[in-house]
Amino acid sequence: MKKLNVLWCATMCFPYFIYATSHSLAEEGGLGHKLQVLLASTLLAIESVLPAFCATLMCAKILLSFAIFVLLWLCRSSLAQLVIYLIDMLLHLSRQDVQTRKQIQQSLMKPISLFLLVVGINISLDVLYYPATSPHALEVWFKVAYVINGAWFVIIVSRGYVATFLTNLAQQKIDHFRKEVINLLLKIGYFIIVVIALLWILKILGFNISAIIASLGLGGLAVALAVKDMLANFFASVMLLFDNSFSQGERIECGGIDGVVVEMGLRRTTIRTGDNALVLIPNAELANKSIINWSRRKAGRRIRLSIGLTYGTPPDKILQCIKSIKAMLLAHPLIAKESTTQQALDYALHLKKNIISLDDYLGYKHSVYVVLDELADSSINILVYCFSKGVSLEEYLLAKEQVIVEILRIIDGLGLSLAFPSQSLYVEALPHVDDPKPSG
Repeated sequence: MKKLNVLWCATMCFPYFIYATSHSLAEEGGLGHKLQVLLASTLLAIESVLPAFCATLMCAKILLSFAIFVLLWLCRSSLAQLVIYLIDMLLHLSRQDVQTRKQIQQSLMKPISLFLLVVGINISLDVLYYPATSPHALEVWFKVAYVINGAWFVIIVSRGYVATFLTNLAQQKIDHFRKEVINLLLKIGYFIIVVIALLWILKILGFNISAIIASLGLGGLAVALAVKDMLANFFASVMLLFDNSFSQGERIECGGIDGVVVEMGLRRTTIRTGDNALVLIPNAELANKSIINWSRRKAGRRIRLSIGLTYGTPPDKILQCIKSIKAMLLAHPLIAKESTTQQALDYALHLKKNIISLDDYLGYKHSVYVVLDELADSSINILVYCFSKGVSLEEYLLAKEQVIVEILRIIDGLGLSLAFPSQSLYVEALPHVDDPKPSG
């Protein structure tokens, strides 16, 4: 009978522990009277069934706090499924395929798990401190954690919903619908969420938000003028991070500097060039110039060759050479073709597949062209235009080497000759030269 009483009290006390985390029923930092009565009865019931050597209030509080923490942690999967179900009902995400919904659920599992972890710790400490109240400093930091977790959760949910909405909008082919505006609005929305969360955190920490905003007037202007260049580099670094123009370890080219990004700081970015020189570029300069990112490609590094045949080559032989080279490229294992396997898409890209060109966005190139290009001064040129399957320098050079060797074999097998730069001199008439008169 006592065990049933303990189970009933614990079950009845569980809603309190979820609701108490909002601290809306707190009175001067403590728990509401009804919740204190419920908690006291639960602790007395647990204490009554404990062995005599540990039948104390502290042991009951430790046991109850540990049980609540484990229960909340074990419920994270069920709670995530409940949240996904509610999102399906409200935002109509059930129209998407099962794989997309599973990926969204996995993404939501992280903030939900963090929330339940913080809630479990918060409730366990409240129980351990009973009948006294937990320290005010702890409650402040728990509130900060809730705000951060809530902002993270809202961003993930918004990302899935907005991507789904825009996909449906693009499928309807609405006139004058600019896809570029969508990404801008999405980033602005994320920025607003982050700003609201930061202001909320500052308010929780005891800062006067109105005073902070007012202090950004004349005093802020004077500081801004003094550290103008530093602030410009700082905000440029923030902009580069939001734009995701490049990451550490990627090869970029900007302003005539070509190299691998070593580190991006708040003021400058460090680049190691191909000749092993270390270049430090201010972030403001990077943000205001065009950036070529050579690492953002999955498959396809361009190979462009010009094959010059002699002018004495018959047209049929030229066409046969073109056909043989193209067949060789389509069968070559190191050359990218349309059948090149793409990596599995995450749910964010899967939702955008009807909005953007995924091949161009991810960096897949597989064009193969072999055509008669031009009649040059000393040769008939055949253009060979294709892409290597690998994008690293080693894979690219290996593929290019093998392609050149195979082209030479094709030309040799057809009995053709490569042209080389030459000039023909035609003399219409030679000047008349008198025979020299015999001497003396």
